[in-house]
Amino acid sequence: MLSIEKAKNLLKEKNIRLTPQRLELINILSKDNKHWTVDEIYHVLNENMPSVSITTVYNNIHLFIELELLKAIQFGEGLSKYEWKKEEHYHIVCSDCGEIVDIWYPTLREVESFAKSISKFNISSHSLQFYGTCEQCSKG
Repeated sequence: MLSIEKAKNLLKEKNIRLTPQRLELINILSKDNKHWTVDEIYHVLNENMPSVSITTVYNNIHLFIELELLKAIQFGEGLSKYEWKKEEHYHIVCSDCGEIVDIWYPTLREVESFAKSISKFNISSHSLQFYGTCEQCSKG
């Protein structure tokens, strides 16, 4: 998993100011293994920095994605969630409540190799989500 120090060093290397808002966002996003919506990020940041605008959050999310500190997960219909960059993995999503669970598959890279071998494409990345009903929703 990407450390806070590595993230701060990357910003310095790219001559990007480490503003208090950016530092707080890095602290928030990196501390939990969570999948965040923009609103969730904004509300947590706003608790500590009430003057921060949602535009600041959006701008920094886009910057962090560009710098590969943050990863966007697309769920269709314009819904995106964001997670701190860590080892490549898949997601299982509850179709009822939206809970997301990370799963690591030992031969993840083999999927890309297989796709490349049958398509002759130069594969740069892939995304795969599984959908179902979580244990909590199944009980209800």
